[in-house]
Amino acid sequence: MTALDVESARRRFWADGPGAAAGSVRAEVLASWERSAGVDVRAVGAPFVGHDAAAPGVADAGDVFEEFHRRNPDAGCSLALVDADGVVRVRRDGGRALAEVLDAVRFVPGYRYDETAMGTTAAAIALHTGSDARVDGAEHLHADLTWLAEAAALVPDGAVVVVLTHVTAPHPGLVVARLLADQVAERVASRRHRVARSVHDGFADACGAGAEWVVATDGDFVLTNAGVRKIAADDQQILADLALAGAVLPDGHGSRHVDLPSGHCAEVGVTALRLDGSTVGCVLAGGLAAARQAGAVPDALRRQGSHVASTARRDYAADLHGPSSAERAHAEARARANRELLSPYLRARQEVATSVGQRRHHLLMGEAGVGKRTLAVEQFRRTFPTGTLRSLDCSGVSDSASAPDPLAQVTRDLDDQPRMLVLRQMNLLSPVAARRLDESLRTLVAMPSALIVVGCVDAVSADATRPYGLLLRHFHETVRVPALRYRADELGEIALSILRSLTGGRSLRLSLQVIRVLEGYAWPGNVRELEDVLRYVIARKPVGVIQAPDLPASCFAARAPKLSMLESAQCDAIIQALYESGGNRYKAAAMLGIARSSLYRKIDAFGISYIA
Repeated sequence: MTALDVESARRRFWADGPGAAAGSVRAEVLASWERSAGVDVRAVGAPFVGHDAAAPGVADAGDVFEEFHRRNPDAGCSLALVDADGVVRVRRDGGRALAEVLDAVRFVPGYRYDETAMGTTAAAIALHTGSDARVDGAEHLHADLTWLAEAAALVPDGAVVVVLTHVTAPHPGLVVARLLADQVAERVASRRHRVARSVHDGFADACGAGAEWVVATDGDFVLTNAGVRKIAADDQQILADLALAGAVLPDGHGSRHVDLPSGHCAEVGVTALRLDGSTVGCVLAGGLAAARQAGAVPDALRRQGSHVASTARRDYAADLHGPSSAERAHAEARARANRELLSPYLRARQEVATSVGQRRHHLLMGEAGVGKRTLAVEQFRRTFPTGTLRSLDCSGVSDSASAPDPLAQVTRDLDDQPRMLVLRQMNLLSPVAARRLDESLRTLVAMPSALIVVGCVDAVSADATRPYGLLLRHFHETVRVPALRYRADELGEIALSILRSLTGGRSLRLSLQVIRVLEGYAWPGNVRELEDVLRYVIARKPVGVIQAPDLPASCFAARAPKLSMLESAQCDAIIQALYESGGNRYKAAAMLGIARSSLYRKIDAFGISYIA
């Protein structure tokens, strides 16, 4: 049948229904028309669902298509890979004119081109029937595709290779589509072998270079040399985790200092292994840190408490050639003002308020239940009373690639009004869910909107080796929210505030004795536990003055830790070292003569806020 006959049948199909076109077109084309009857042919309806350049088969198909065009520069066709869901994943063009026309109809990587979006295509028929297919010109139901000639061949993993040309140009046909599909399938099948070979080669090169410890991984298996197998199991696990992070996270490469659980320090280099333009593995090579590095700090600087800075000879003439007395007075005043903000929670609240006011994305770190989300929402409401809030529980982000975009609703609601997106429990993200959220977040933060993104992680410090480490690059600031046990001076006000919100204005007060009991409790569950205690009290005493016997017995079981004289001196020394080092914890640890890991533990234990 001629192209004119097919065009006539297509018009009869729209006017009189499927029966009017029967016998005038091929059966598989007519069946596709019937499945596509609800498509709006007046507009290009292909939706953008996201593009993952690291998806299986994408790099392999791109290499095969580029090799075809290199060997056949005059082919004049475009080549594409469409996955099992009808989403265009790869497209390589042989001519600029055809590329511009395909762009106009959104046949672009990341767009879904199935029968529900664009009607009949060769890829749609091939995926539905499970066999190779060809669709020419008017056999496309959508009016914007009637200029197109397609041939589609199945790849064994469920995708389809499509060859596209203009109907007036010579078409390579199904033979070329089948040939390319076979090449893509062969390359995908051999990829596992090529990845393993790349990891083994990287491991062998590192061993040949004389590294004491060598760990290589592709994420599934781990290779270690004899030096690694001789160290403690916990140390081996740390090195394996670093190598795995380098294989998964794009920012996990380079040289670094590592504090091992055994108490030793190591200097390691993390190198990515790349294949076909993508990272497929990682090699970690290094060894114990040189002994001279541990003794590089003068003994006088290692004496914690009595000396927190260099003990070099004092220059008594410094006042004659130093800053003016007025400048020194202003500097001392600023230092005193900063010391007044040493309360960890006040410091955190000030930093969050500043970030919200400047509309900067920030990450909130702290133990579970410390009120990270409440703090962010409170400051947002105070700064933007009419703003809109949205919250996403990261533990519910699906690992399935076919699941809806977790931030789709946020993207649709973007406008010039202030908005805040709170990502809760980021520490519960799986690696796949973190990648999906990163893809959505990367598009979202790039838009010119008034959106503020706040991430909440239930941990006292950021760990870039965890899956949520992939999202850390989207945040401008990191704020640590201290645990409730480090806010004893404010606990009475916190309890009263929670009590007012729970009672709705009823006459219920806390006695001084109750406040003292609350201040002495350790609060392992933080603010969330305090709310549960007050709910327990309100249920049994709706009005009046709350007395100590009204509290649950658990409030009298554990007492909050009190700092001894030695601990107070250590806390003061750490604060002074942080001031003198400008907040640089590496320098502060060297000044105090302790390991960085020990400094981090003491900062968390004493509740010292970040000092800059």
